Amino acid sequence: MIRVIYRWRVEPERQAEFAIWWHEGTLRIRASEPGAMGSTLCRSTEDPDCFVGIARWVTRDHVEAFWERTGIGALEFRGTATESIEILDELDHLTVDTHL
Repeated sequence: MIRVIYRWRVEPERQAEFAIWWHEGTLRIRASEPGAMGSTLCRSTEDPDCFVGIARWVTRDHVEAFWERTGIGALEFRGTATESIEILDELDHLTVDTHL
């Protein structure tokens, strides 16, 4: 498994719409893209304009094939600036998923 970390700077007036875009996009990608395992969206407690998406994919090849098919621009949203994208190997995964 791998994780892909995306960082965006999101204008305050676009943040609610951005969160909906990320949620709906994640559901769509997870349902249609081979190797897509979903994602988590976070916002910095120190800098509320900084959003971090953490996507989980089976392999780097899967995410790169997705990027090639859709173009990296598919992860851009009006009113945001993409600050970075990083791919990490997942070494261990101990998250408990509870349905609150």
